[in-house]
Amino acid sequence: MREKHYADDDGRTIADMSGVERPGMFRIRSLKKYGTFAEKDEGPQAEPLTREQRKSYVGGALGAAILIALVFIAAGAILIALLTMIWH
Repeated sequence: MREKHYADDDGRTIADMSGVERPGMFRIRSLKKYGTFAEKDEGPQAEPLTREQRKSYVGGALGAAILIALVFIAAGAILIALLTMIWH
């Protein structure tokens, strides 16, 4: 295949992508080849959470999820009420 040449191309490499592999669509990546996220993380290791901290994080996440769900439920109820008023 012939290489494309552009008028504004000066030949510089912006990002070298030669070492990047395309993942398979139906293959499961092996951890031996790619490793885990913990092995790649070179930052400071976090201290394990206490039971109270874990409960507060889970409670905060559940509270946020319930709040978002209530907003969607309220918007749906308002939409249904408006549509029934229009059709009757």
